[in-house]
Amino acid sequence: MIKKITVTSVLIVLALSLYANFLHNEIFSLGNELPSRDTTTYKKGIPVSFKSGPYTLKGNLLMPKISGRKFPVFIFSVGSAVSSHTSNYAKFIDSLFEKNLPMDSIAILYFDKRGIGQSEGKWFNTNFEERAADVKAAADYLKTLSTIDTNKIALVGHSQGGWIVQICLAKYPETFVGGISMAGPTFSVRDQLVNDYQSKYMCAKNLDSNVAHRKAKKQVNRDLFLTSLFPFQENWKQLKVIKEFDPSSYLKKIKKPILLMFAENDALVYPAWCERALIKVFPEGNPNNFNTVTIKNVNHGFMISTLCYNGSFKTIPYAEECKTDVLNWTREFLLK
Repeated sequence: MIKKITVTSVLIVLALSLYANFLHNEIFSLGNELPSRDTTTYKKGIPVSFKSGPYTLKGNLLMPKISGRKFPVFIFSVGSAVSSHTSNYAKFIDSLFEKNLPMDSIAILYFDKRGIGQSEGKWFNTNFEERAADVKAAADYLKTLSTIDTNKIALVGHSQGGWIVQICLAKYPETFVGGISMAGPTFSVRDQLVNDYQSKYMCAKNLDSNVAHRKAKKQVNRDLFLTSLFPFQENWKQLKVIKEFDPSSYLKKIKKPILLMFAENDALVYPAWCERALIKVFPEGNPNNFNTVTIKNVNHGFMISTLCYNGSFKTIPYAEECKTDVLNWTREFLLK
C-alpha cells in the first residue's frame, strides 16, 4: 500500500512538473515582450563593468565625443527574462534613443542584468529590489567618471524595466533626477499575468473580455500554485521570487519627475488598468511630478500595431509620438 502511494505521488509530481516547466512554460510572457526579436549584437559604446554587491555587471557606455564637458546620462533597464541590450533590445534602443536623442549632448549606459551576457549572477533568482540596487550601483559607477554630470542621472526602463524605474525613484531620490517608465505596469505582477492571459484568450480564442478575464484569473491562480511547488524552469523560478510584487507603495514615494508611457494596443499592460491602479494610489489625482501618456495605435514595444496582430514586425515602424515624448522629456529634465 505504501509502495502504491509513493509511486502515485511520484507520478503526480512528475506530471505537474512536466506541465509547469515544459508544456506550459509560456507563463510570464513579459520575457517575450518585444515583438521584433532582433538578434543583432549591439557593440556601440565603451565597454564598462561595475560591482553590485558580490556581482560584477557589464555593459556599454555611449558618450559624446566632446572633451571638457560633463554630460547628463540615462541608465537603461531592460525587461524580463533573458532580455539584453545587445540582442532583443538592439532595434528598440537604436530607434527610440540613439537616432532620436541629441547624442552629442547626452550619454546612455546600458548593462546586462545578472546572468545575462558577461554579467555575473542569475536573473531568475533576482527580485525587483535587487534589480533596482543594480541600477543604483550603475549610477554610483557613473559618479566616478569626470565626464558625467552627477546631478543629472536619469532612468529609462521598458516593461519590467519600468517597474525598476519606479522602485529606483522611490528608494534612491538623492541619486536620480527622474525617469521614464515605458510600458511599465502600475499594477501588480499577479494582475499583469491576468492581463497577459486575458489578451491571449481574447485574441486566440475570440472570447468576450469578461469571459476571458474570468478564465485568465483561474489560470493565473493555477500557475502561481504550481510554480510555488515546482519552480524548475527559469521563468517559473523568477515568478516564485516576484509574484507578490505590487508597485503601489513605491509609486506613493516618488517625488522626482516621472513619465509613465503606455501603449494603446498593449496586450501585456492595458493602459486602462494602469490608470485605474493610479487612481487607487492617488484618489485625489496624480501628483504634479507624474506625467502619463498613452501612445495611440501601438503595441507593447511601441510599434504601430493592433492588439491581436500576429505577423512579422520587421518593417513596422516605431510610433513618432513615442519618439517625440521621450525627446521632450529629455530636453525638459536633462538638457536645460
